[in-house]
Amino acid sequence: LPLLVSAALLGAVLALPNYVDLIPNGANVRLPCSESNCAVGHQNPAGDGALDAFGYDFAIAGRKWTQALCLQDSDGDGVSNGQELGDPECVWRVGESPARSSDISNPG
Repeated sequence: LPLLVSAALLGAVLALPNYVDLIPNGANVRLPCSESNCAVGHQNPAGDGALDAFGYDFAIAGRKWTQALCLQDSDGDGVSNGQELGDPECVWRVGESPARSSDISNPG
């Protein structure tokens, strides 16, 4: 139950700038959205409501970019979260530039 409550609370704020800065290229995720950033971690591109698979996994990881979260394939598309977010080697740290900043896709 505490985990569900934590995930629900996180769902309301995952797309806020301070959370977007906690994942590589968090502000550069545009797909499937076309004109503005998607609310990474939410099912609704506007950012409110239920979490998507990546949002749930991010909550489980303690709202931190971990090697385990990087290596996961939250959306089951055959591409790891790290590859989708430009950190294929899972070495990115908050405040650093990711290995890649183009061809970024939504991990959730």
